[in-house]
Amino acid sequence: MKKVSLFVKAAGLALLASAGAFAQYNPKASYEGPAKLNTWSVSIHGGPTQFFGDLREYDFYPVGQTNIDSYNERRSAFVGVAVGKQLSHLFGLQLGGSFGNLVGMKRRIYNSYFRSNFIQGDLTASVNLKSLLFGVNKMKRWKMDAYGGVGVLGFKSTAYELGTGRVRRFTKNNLGDGVLREAGYEADWVIPVGFAVHYELSPRFDLGLDFRVNHVNTERLDATIGGQENNTSVFDLSGARGAFDNQLTRRGNSALDKYGYGAFMLTYKLGKRAIRVQKVNGKYEYDTTQGVYHLRWTDPRSLIKPPVILTLEQIDSVAKANRPKDIDPRLLTDTDNDGVSDYFDRQPNTPAGSIVSGAGEAIDFDKYVSAALPGVACAEIFANVQFDTDKNIIKPQYHEMLNRVVELMNKTQCRLQLSGHADRRASDRYNVALSRRRVEAVRNYLVQAGLNDANRIVIDYFGSFKPVGDNSRPGLQKNRRVELRLVP
Repeated sequence: MKKVSLFVKAAGLALLASAGAFAQYNPKASYEGPAKLNTWSVSIHGGPTQFFGDLREYDFYPVGQTNIDSYNERRSAFVGVAVGKQLSHLFGLQLGGSFGNLVGMKRRIYNSYFRSNFIQGDLTASVNLKSLLFGVNKMKRWKMDAYGGVGVLGFKSTAYELGTGRVRRFTKNNLGDGVLREAGYEADWVIPVGFAVHYELSPRFDLGLDFRVNHVNTERLDATIGGQENNTSVFDLSGARGAFDNQLTRRGNSALDKYGYGAFMLTYKLGKRAIRVQKVNGKYEYDTTQGVYHLRWTDPRSLIKPPVILTLEQIDSVAKANRPKDIDPRLLTDTDNDGVSDYFDRQPNTPAGSIVSGAGEAIDFDKYVSAALPGVACAEIFANVQFDTDKNIIKPQYHEMLNRVVELMNKTQCRLQLSGHADRRASDRYNVALSRRRVEAVRNYLVQAGLNDANRIVIDYFGSFKPVGDNSRPGLQKNRRVELRLVP
């Protein structure tokens, strides 16, 4: 009984473990994770811009007024939109586009200001610093991203003289009709880097602040190539002002231009049945049955339920709850060893070696075979062939019975199931092989006796795993057997 109890407990634990494994794995997930998560989002953002280059009065603080020797550097802004794809909880991609304007001035050396309109498209990759540095379980409603990427900037810029507003330079010209004028946008590479902070307002919307610096691969963003030796914004009294000569270098003695911005960002998280993690009794808990979380805010590992370590009392309780009902012992008892359980056996004490019907009643097999009509199905019939110790030789006393089995099968549509068995006096491996040799011996005898269709024979062999007798001499003799079961 102890062995049975341990087996039931082990089976109960295996069922619990397998159920938990299937609950945690979703083969249709779009990433490596235990449950489906939403991964796409759309953002709109906008705010003031700030230029950094030659026509810039101060390093950071912009001039805020326009007069005879100043120009307001705060009259610049942009708007943009971006589509985001979260590749994992820590990493994502954003494809963005924006347009706006830039303004800057400088009194010393240049005595000029400029205005520029720009259009930019870029692809950036972001890393979730909040989860990376502080962990996924802290600051659940906050997200901090550092990002960088590459893009293309199209710009059209014009530099003017402070005070008079006369044009000094612009980025492109058109002399096709003999008139000097601005002709369109100039394009160059740009490398954006930045930092963004987001707060999760609801399952659909996030609000954020975005701070970015765009490093442009040109010094002409302010229509000026800086430096003492090549000061291209100086007003030329002879009228040679206008667009850059194509022969001029792309840069002078100063650094490449760049511009930055600070922006408000509103993000809409795409996907079906959007939800966010809720706080229950002071602790954040995930429930994937309520909807779909977003990968921006949810680490897939958080959705894996920790394993439950059961106590021995709990294991025993689970085993008892899942234990099948006891089998009626009458179904396991076959007193006369005729192949029919005592529960169904109408004649439970048939003599040894009897051939019985499906009801356990002894029949005159010879008369049954003689009376059988050709081509019809037969009734269910049971018989046994017993063997000597460690032998698979069929005793002569069974030859006549087996010959009649062949006659019945050739006359009717009967099928035959053969099951080989052995007693317990050897290893399991040996007994299985021995029971196989015995069942094959019976099958070969039937074929050699003239069986027309051997495909109607089904064989099984069980070694000593299905005994019908004990370890006494008569019991061991009962166990050394091949069971024959004729079925329709």
